Amino acid sequence: MTTNFLWNPGTSNSGLAATAFDLMTTELNSLANLAYATSSGTFSNSNPAQAIWAQLFLTLGAVTSATSGSNICGWFARSYDGGTNYEQVAQAPARHPDFIFPVFVGAITGGSIWGASGLIALPALKFKVVVQNNLGATLAGSANTIKAAPVNMQAV
Repeated sequence: MTTNFLWNPGTSNSGLAATAFDLMTTELNSLANLAYATSSGTFSNSNPAQAIWAQLFLTLGAVTSATSGSNICGWFARSYDGGTNYEQVAQAPARHPDFIFPVFVGAITGGSIWGASGLIALPALKFKVVVQNNLGATLAGSANTIKAAPVNMQAV
């Protein structure tokens, strides 16, 4: 028997399993090059309505000059005990990033949006978000966000 997997149409065929939600906002403001930021909120699998996949989007305020190889990379710092203890968040967890936003070189116009590379697996456990600014420049003082747009597949 062959099973085909299709995107679940979501609400009104929007493709979303749940409304897109903010993972980070003001935590990104004025983030220096090579510095880390941690989400002020914590998240659980109820935020994306139990969707296991998401497409992530980064919106940046104006940046004067991003350098070669620019990106914002991030990790889901997970909790093994329901939200009391998390992977360390003072800097990046000692593993590959869970998502990367490649950003082009040069000046960035405020309001520019980038998608993360690939479809992102969301944690089943409670989590926080940790990001590192690798743009070669400080982020703008406002208008920076990371949003998660949860999506599902269906077997037919």
